[in-house]
Amino acid sequence: MAQEKAFALWLVPGGAPRARLQELIEALARETGGPAFAPHLTLLGGLRGDGGDLAAKLRSLGPRGPIALEAQGPATGSAYHQCVFLDVAPTEPLAALRGAAEAALAARETPFRPHVSLVYGDLPADRREAIAADPRVLALAREAWWAARLELWAVEGEAERWRCVDGIALVSP
Repeated sequence: MAQEKAFALWLVPGGAPRARLQELIEALARETGGPAFAPHLTLLGGLRGDGGDLAAKLRSLGPRGPIALEAQGPATGSAYHQCVFLDVAPTEPLAALRGAAEAALAARETPFRPHVSLVYGDLPADRREAIAADPRVLALAREAWWAARLELWAVEGEAERWRCVDGIALVSP
């Protein structure tokens, strides 16, 4: 029997928006002492099982078109992985893709707050608020991006050890 591991399903922006987000995430990681990570919106978290089996289920979703991710301003939270982030509009296409992914991967339904994290960490509230008000963050606060890929990530341990297991391109029909 395969050893169970922790996985997450991410929507990943493409092109220049991905590069801008990555640059900001890396800069903020250096400034806060937190980890750098790939820009993403977690479509499903808390997935358990064998990576190969989950990847096969992911591929069973079939061809999908790109999904618009519309930032709705910066926000902060007290959870480590939601320290400073950009809220994303909960659009119908995003909800439909999440529902299809839940069914395909036999995931349990959980509350969903679509967002793109910029900082992971346990920072004091005033530091989180200062980062959210940073002009570099505000410059991205109303942008819209296209999610170019749907990727399955192994997310056990520290963020620096996370790795992409498989992914599918989101392309127009």
